Amino acid sequence: MLVKICGIQTIDSAQAAVEASADYIGLVFAESKRKVSIEQARDIKESLSDSAVKVVGVFRHQPLAEVNQISQAVRLDYVQLHGDETLEECRQLNTPLIKALSFNKISQAILYQDVAEYILIDSPKPGSGEPFDWSAFKNEELMIPFFLAGGLSPENVKEAIQQVKPIGVDVSSGVETNGQKDNEKIRQFTHQAKQIKETISERRNDNND
Repeated sequence: MLVKICGIQTIDSAQAAVEASADYIGLVFAESKRKVSIEQARDIKESLSDSAVKVVGVFRHQPLAEVNQISQAVRLDYVQLHGDETLEECRQLNTPLIKALSFNKISQAILYQDVAEYILIDSPKPGSGEPFDWSAFKNEELMIPFFLAGGLSPENVKEAIQQVKPIGVDVSSGVETNGQKDNEKIRQFTHQAKQIKETISERRNDNND
């Protein structure tokens, strides 16, 4: 199970994600209380030079030229777009794409299967910290590997994975205390998600037999 810790703002939090065996960290460049500057992002990226963690830049309704400029400046591994980008715009990216869609727009996922490496399925109100109804989700609707986001926490991530069966999970506010990343919650979340890796893998293999 892939794990992405989003909204990282400090080297300390980034290192906590590394130590917890997270696979990705997210740096927010959209307007947000978690927004980082290019300088902050470069420092965090440089601190991860000896790790395998991939760095994702998160953008919302920003010009593609700006996205490409920031991606190149920070040397991002992925960009994650939350907006109404067209296929042509997505093809202009100079970095692999994670396309975010809210649960109520999941039917659009097929449009991006040739330009995105992953889809990220979020709650209808992204950033609300509220999960959607996982039982209503049918993952066979997607023809592309996807991450699950929206209201995840150390307490509910196992249930979410068991119901939705994503390739990865994405968390931000669920690993915070008083609006700041909590290193222990990062560790707990990653542990809980990775703990059921074999269960999901075995189920997928059974379905393919």
